[in-house]
Amino acid sequence: MRQILLLPLAVLLTVPVLSQTPADTTLTIRNIEVQGARFAGLSERDGMRFLRVENNLSSITNTAAEAFRQLPSVVTDIEGAVIYRGSNNVGMLINNVPYGLLEENSGDVLIQLPATFFNQVTVGSFPSMMTVPDGESGIINLVPRMYGKTDSPLYVTLGAGWNERYNAGAVLNLHPGKFHINAKYNYRKEYRERTYSKHTRNAKNQTLMDNNATARPDVHVADVKVDYDLSPKDVITVHGLYHLMDYSRYGRINNRVLNTSGEQMKYVIRNRYNDQRQEAYAAEAYWNHKISDNQVFYTVFNYNNFSYDEDNDFKNENPQNGNIVAEDNQFIDQKKHNYFWGFGYGQYFDGWNFSVGYIGRARKEDYLTTASDKSDDLFVLNKSKSYNYNFNRYLNLIYATVEKSWGNLNVDLGVQAEFSHFNLDEFSPSWENDPYWSDVKGRLNENSRFHLYPRARFTYEVNKNNHLSLSYQQRVIRPTGAYLCSFLNNSDATHIIQGNPDLKDEFIHLVELGYQFSAPRFRLTPAIYYRNRTNRIMEVASQINDETVWKRENIGHSQAVGADLSGSWNPVRILTIGFSGDVYRDEIDGRTIGYDEKKSLVCWDVKGNVNVSITPTTDFQIDGFYISDQLTPQGKIKSRYSVNAGLSQYFLNRKLCANLSINNIFDSLEETTIIDTPNLEMTQKRNRDARVAWLTLTYSL
Repeated sequence: MRQILLLPLAVLLTVPVLSQTPADTTLTIRNIEVQGARFAGLSERDGMRFLRVENNLSSITNTAAEAFRQLPSVVTDIEGAVIYRGSNNVGMLINNVPYGLLEENSGDVLIQLPATFFNQVTVGSFPSMMTVPDGESGIINLVPRMYGKTDSPLYVTLGAGWNERYNAGAVLNLHPGKFHINAKYNYRKEYRERTYSKHTRNAKNQTLMDNNATARPDVHVADVKVDYDLSPKDVITVHGLYHLMDYSRYGRINNRVLNTSGEQMKYVIRNRYNDQRQEAYAAEAYWNHKISDNQVFYTVFNYNNFSYDEDNDFKNENPQNGNIVAEDNQFIDQKKHNYFWGFGYGQYFDGWNFSVGYIGRARKEDYLTTASDKSDDLFVLNKSKSYNYNFNRYLNLIYATVEKSWGNLNVDLGVQAEFSHFNLDEFSPSWENDPYWSDVKGRLNENSRFHLYPRARFTYEVNKNNHLSLSYQQRVIRPTGAYLCSFLNNSDATHIIQGNPDLKDEFIHLVELGYQFSAPRFRLTPAIYYRNRTNRIMEVASQINDETVWKRENIGHSQAVGADLSGSWNPVRILTIGFSGDVYRDEIDGRTIGYDEKKSLVCWDVKGNVNVSITPTTDFQIDGFYISDQLTPQGKIKSRYSVNAGLSQYFLNRKLCANLSINNIFDSLEETTIIDTPNLEMTQKRNRDARVAWLTLTYSL
């Protein structure tokens, strides 16, 4: 572990690499004026929207998934999946770096990650050129707040909530000499209940499934960042991150199979005992060098690791007498190693701003699952359910930008040139008797490609309070190893996943026309956007042997056009009103997977918050959102809404704060998925105990 933490320092001395703190995000965010004083915590700059979580009273005690819902045009589902402007393929970064922690298991992470740990969340459709172009509609970036010399040297937080929920954290902020040290730790413990039901019908039969599950997750997350002012022109930063989520879960799955007349043909109760451990750590080194007043150079190296360990014990129960009639198990071991490095150079002269740089990424993923069936008191390997794969991806990206202002008009032009390569090697013991696979010892899937990602933005300042912008860019969605492997993952009977080795990259053309009006007490930001997608990646369900199997497919060529709006109004000193909305026409071309025509649906969401300073030491916030029906390749996800509230009371000259919040007051976040096709009809409902109240105390020294 110590060697890994020291590795970035060694690499920093020998490898030049790109900054992960571009000028339009981390470096300048501390100077952005937050609209609405200390309420809501939302602000905007250059098309990026920023949320300071500690200023949002109803989400400060909750999780990152719940805090995301405060961002305009962003929603999260019951399992933590993120949707931005109708896209569920959002690029997610930590301090502008891709992490294995935020890939296919990101929902699990976000519904447990304390919202205040990454104090600042940014979302934007036109992110910096110095980030990878991943993400269909843009990126969401989690940024740890840097505490300055005027901030308290120590913050301590203790909280408790309904259903055995606990939270404790601390922030250490020191500035000895030329060093600037920020260290954070947070522990969160919960008891969670989850409900699930599904009714499917096809030409042969129908199935009824319901599952009541409970889980007790423990989450530890720690972060340390040290800046050193080497000279007036040089700053060196070392950053480390650690995340551990460990929980046990029990689920009781009732599964009935009926014939077309409704007569029961089979009834099985399947008990699932599940232990899961997700662990991640990262080490990063960053150097910023000011060559002269108009020249800068910066370099970064990041290594982050993610490991996923899951143990499943299954027991099939006779529903008539409760006897165990069959037992089996399945163990999953997944490890990801991610490397990110790069360098950049920028120069400004005679009104021109040039920057060039390089980004490199490498990842290695190893996945192994073994399944066994119990026979005569012994567990015997089930070769058909056991498999492994190794996935490697390499990416080299060169970028260049030029920016120039002519009066009130600013033009920003850039391009990223990328060469990428991946290979996937997979194997199953069930292939041993196949003459072909026994000779080659596995199946290899690989691909290399070169691609250009152009972008341009034109900004016109009508006057001090009014700005217009027009932008174009190209983006990409890259399948992970878990999506490309050919095997069936049935560790969770409520969501069985089939891999797809033929899955292709999705490419997106994104155009946006935006306007911003800013006044001392009022802000309004509308935008019109258009997305053109090739090889759109979406999940599709099919019924196989009385089970619903989900598989990611390339759903042809489709487009979406929409408009969103966000704003805030501060009519009097003690009152701030925030509002936002998003409406878009989504299109899905299901003809590539056997359907007759394209489908389309007008979808929308709306949200708002009201913030009142009741007294100089008492703040109150109430907020809510509504999401309309959302289109899927085979049907829709029905509408849902939530209302939340928060109250903060300050004591001891604002050194002590007591915050009381309640989330999902009306228990209205149940998610219903409808599939209505000629070959399959399904109604699926998912819910969990998302109505939670918290009381949190925060003390600053």
